[in-house]
Amino acid sequence: MTDACDLPQRLSRETILESEYLNLHIDRVRQPNGFVIERFHYVEYPRPAVGVVVEDELGRVVLVRVPRYTINSCTWSVPAGGVDEGEDTLLAAEREAREETGFESSEHRLIYSYYPQAGSSNKHFLVVFCKAGERTGTFDPDEISEVGWFTRDEIERMIDLGEIEDGLGLTALLMWLRESSRS
Repeated sequence: MTDACDLPQRLSRETILESEYLNLHIDRVRQPNGFVIERFHYVEYPRPAVGVVVEDELGRVVLVRVPRYTINSCTWSVPAGGVDEGEDTLLAAEREAREETGFESSEHRLIYSYYPQAGSSNKHFLVVFCKAGERTGTFDPDEISEVGWFTRDEIERMIDLGEIEDGLGLTALLMWLRESSRS
């Protein structure tokens, strides 16, 4: 349920950085009550990202271990990546699952869509669930250090221990746990 509300208005923009991955702006913004934010730092992403929960016939989920420069850690997460310009979300999910795990996938369905940093960014995350198919390749060693299959109990333990640090992966797995508990 959403109620209509007045929206902030951009008064001016200084663009600090533009790239194919993100743009950084400093905006001057008027809030609905009239208050003006003189230096609103806004990170703009041109395309959404998709996180994919790939489940096999045994009910296990494939995770990828990703070395992350930004947090100086190597963390487990779901296969994920950017949706290419003009690319369908479900096709992007299928592509990311294949590139990052080597597995084909089917029965893709969009489960959730959200903005993880709505206070400073338009970053848009999409969560897709699908079924695992056969292994037709290997993972991309430039992005992924390891691929593994995990049971529901193992996923819950990893979450309890704080071992799932990636926000898109954590949200996707929590959505999967929620759905699988209803079955």
